[in-house]
Amino acid sequence: MASNTSSYPQGSNSSFGQAVAVGLGAGAVGVAFMTVANKMEQLITGRPNSYVPGHTTGNLFRISRNQSPDGLNHLHHWGLGLITAPVRAIMAYNGMTGPYASFIFMAFRLTVDEVLENYAGTTPLPWTLPIMDQTIDLLHKFVFAFVSGYVCDRTIQGIRYFGKDY
Repeated sequence: MASNTSSYPQGSNSSFGQAVAVGLGAGAVGVAFMTVANKMEQLITGRPNSYVPGHTTGNLFRISRNQSPDGLNHLHHWGLGLITAPVRAIMAYNGMTGPYASFIFMAFRLTVDEVLENYAGTTPLPWTLPIMDQTIDLLHKFVFAFVSGYVCDRTIQGIRYFGKDY
């Protein structure tokens, strides 16, 4: 039978403002890891770059798709990483930590992407995409969410996932 007490620390090592700042940094680290994972996946699968993120940003801000498509892709990924990761930091600040919290955050991050892409008219509903595209998107967002979550949990709550301090 499961215990009713958590082995995680109670309270936070940070103020709310510090937690939000940690979220910004965690978002940058998460996007960096996601970008590396993306390039590794492309080496393995031979998949070309997707310009859906850049097209989404271009459509939302009324910028031509042809004007720096790689730049628009980076703006999309880095911008959403920096905008969404503070949510994961606030989760950690309030005691929602660990892999389950990161899984919930992954769903949030995917939802933000899909709402923007559908609003911008750049993709159909995600479940209508080819299975391989769905799988790749989920894997990349998994990397982002779990790396960002680890940085938030470690910095805000002092939790080490692979240590003995919890």
